[in-house]
Amino acid sequence: MNVNLNQLWVFYAVAKSQGFTRAAEELFLTQPGVSKHIKQLEEYYGTPLFDRIGKKVLPTRAGELLLEATTEMFRLLGDAKRKIDGLEKLTAGRIAIGASFTAGTYLLPEILGHFHHLYPWVELQLEISLSDRVAEKVISNDLDIGFIGAPYEDERLINLEFYHDTLVVILPEEHPWRERRAIRMAELTDQPFILSVKGSGTREVIEKHLTNAGIKLQKTIEFGNTETVKKAVVAGIGISILSESVIRDEMARGQICSVTLDEGGITRTFFMVSHKDKYRTKAVGELIEMVNTLVKNKVSNS
Repeated sequence: MNVNLNQLWVFYAVAKSQGFTRAAEELFLTQPGVSKHIKQLEEYYGTPLFDRIGKKVLPTRAGELLLEATTEMFRLLGDAKRKIDGLEKLTAGRIAIGASFTAGTYLLPEILGHFHHLYPWVELQLEISLSDRVAEKVISNDLDIGFIGAPYEDERLINLEFYHDTLVVILPEEHPWRERRAIRMAELTDQPFILSVKGSGTREVIEKHLTNAGIKLQKTIEFGNTETVKKAVVAGIGISILSESVIRDEMARGQICSVTLDEGGITRTFFMVSHKDKYRTKAVGELIEMVNTLVKNKVSNS
């Protein structure tokens, strides 16, 4: 026989009320039913759990040990119930979020700030990494949700579009092309071209467009992330292609210039990724809804 929760609850009630009759009344059981549960527990532990002293029923030393254990167990179960209720009421919980550099630095802070203002008791953890690594951590259940710069093809993932952006060619301030409105994609081949590391969503989008156009870059330099790519361009090391949303400050300060491509602008889509088999908590659901709403409002107001 295994001990079950009902038996322990009956034991706890008897110990606290110091009587079988009162415990039966509190639990809406018959007294023989209460006695049966206690007998089964005593058989399981192989020792009496209560002494009958006068009109009182008091726990034996073994009963006191079991009472300590059941008291702590019911306390923990009560805490768990309150925390679970908090998850549904958004008064507790945690969301582990992963994001590519561009999404995490330029798109999410405003959204996460708004979410925190509405639900201050929900803990937000943001990890910024390469798009590929973010997707892999969502698959391995290390992250609840990810925001990446290119779709990640895996049958275990749900990819949802959440933001569209335009990529432009960025140049050092003194570059000969600075007076031009547009250039041909073929002109990129002979320029020192700065790329972010492999696994970056921005790099994936750039390489895909160049490959589709039959363009092969002759001089490439690899830097770590979007910020270092921008600094390299400002320093005159080469040119690059980045999202318009990440170069606004440098453009305003006159540190870099931008030109478009004759072939048309390169558009890229950011994706929210989640595991198709993972239970979506209310907090994660609210965050997804907020992302969709705020991004739609930003697009309609732009």
